[in-house]
Amino acid sequence: MSHLAAYSRGLSLFCRGVGAIYLIALVSWWLQAEILILESGLVPIATWLDVVGSRLDSGAGTRWQVPTLFWLTGASDIAIHSWLAVGCIAAVLVIMGIGQGPALVAVWLVYLSLVTTGDTFMSFQWDILLLEAGVLAMLVSSWRWREPWRAPPGLSLRQQVGLILVWLAVAKLMFLSGWVKLAWATEAQPEWWPAHTAMLYHYQTQPLPTVSAWWMHQLPEWLHKASIWPMYTVELVCPFLICFGRRLRLAAAIGFAGLMLLILATGNYTYFNWLTIILCLPLVHDRYWRTPTADSHYLAGKKWLSAAIASPALLLVLLLNLHILARDLHRAPKPLLAADLSPKRLDQLATQLSPWQLSSGYGLFRTMTTTRPEIILEGSADGQNWLAYDFHWKPDRLDERPRLVAPHQPRVAWQMWFAALEGQYRPQGRNSRWMEALFLQLLRGEETVQALFAENPFPDQPPRYLRATLYDYRFTTHAERSMTGDWWLRSELGPYLPPISLQQ
Repeated sequence: MSHLAAYSRGLSLFCRGVGAIYLIALVSWWLQAEILILESGLVPIATWLDVVGSRLDSGAGTRWQVPTLFWLTGASDIAIHSWLAVGCIAAVLVIMGIGQGPALVAVWLVYLSLVTTGDTFMSFQWDILLLEAGVLAMLVSSWRWREPWRAPPGLSLRQQVGLILVWLAVAKLMFLSGWVKLAWATEAQPEWWPAHTAMLYHYQTQPLPTVSAWWMHQLPEWLHKASIWPMYTVELVCPFLICFGRRLRLAAAIGFAGLMLLILATGNYTYFNWLTIILCLPLVHDRYWRTPTADSHYLAGKKWLSAAIASPALLLVLLLNLHILARDLHRAPKPLLAADLSPKRLDQLATQLSPWQLSSGYGLFRTMTTTRPEIILEGSADGQNWLAYDFHWKPDRLDERPRLVAPHQPRVAWQMWFAALEGQYRPQGRNSRWMEALFLQLLRGEETVQALFAENPFPDQPPRYLRATLYDYRFTTHAERSMTGDWWLRSELGPYLPPISLQQ
């Protein structure tokens, strides 16, 4: 394994990059904390802790199954702000290379706590990927008090084993993202295969389109269909290049990063694309960073003690990754593995550890949404005249230009997209808890929730009634935009939520 020691520069940049992504994610969440998780928010952590804590106390489980630091401190507004501050400080220390190992543990615990308590707003694949990347960064970090900006050549045995796990993680992410598009293709959903029409819909149906997506949508159909093949090459072929030497690993890294840059240029996918690019950095040999290559003999026996101490964690992460691959490749509608190769004991272990997000499976864009329903929320003082609420970032007004917001993730705008796909408001639906809180706060005229909107259509007193209507949105063509100045066209689909009021 001595040849693996010559990836020190990329691994060092990976650790700092993970710290940078943590900082972006934490600041983005902190900016929305008052709206989402504080006492005045839509899904207060304090309320969540009370409900879950009472269930656990009644014997429904243990706190091990619900990992969060808020069990220790409570979830007052001060406690939440304090933990967010701790997380941000730890992320900065990771970037600076000061106490990097302990700082990675601290920021991982803070973000895990937020994911555990964040309800549906923290259920995205990139939140889980960030936690997995954080675990890997802990395993490969040098754990010196001060990590120099220009990493010295060479890796310990522990870091070399960890490097393989990082390679496995990025290969797993990319391969599963390509494979699920084929494995879940059906006659009812043939967009990825065999119709190859997915990109005809992608740009306008993604959750928060950009203006570049509008322009891409105008390209001819043949080009949209042709663009699928380079993507399949990157996602299904490039992961295997990692096994075949530094030049092909570099080719894989360039392919992965190139695909991420294209997605980044045409969509608002938060920090996900940057995180994936950071996962590619350890694929780049020190020679390409112009970093001296380490003496392999010197490294082979160096720091064996740290490898012995870390070996249980390294082995556990490897087993969990192999379990995920065996499970996902077997359980798909079109399985790649005919038999389930994962032992039952490993299944049980993976289930017990799943709340800690040590490793996960992925399947980005598994199916393609071919229509774009949008919820338009309206209020009224008399039940006759209705005024619409214009959410920040999500499409509402037809003439509003799609904008770039990533790497910040406006979580309510994202969840409105998912809620619209449900077709109508359901009291037991996935989004019912926060939507009910939103409706109540608007009817009560509470100030906190007004930050979600471009302006308050009821500045003097709250509306007496609320309703929501579902519309089908699509991008305008060049000709339509020239005539109207609008970026969108829409047609009404029907009621999403019938009129409600506090008097009901």
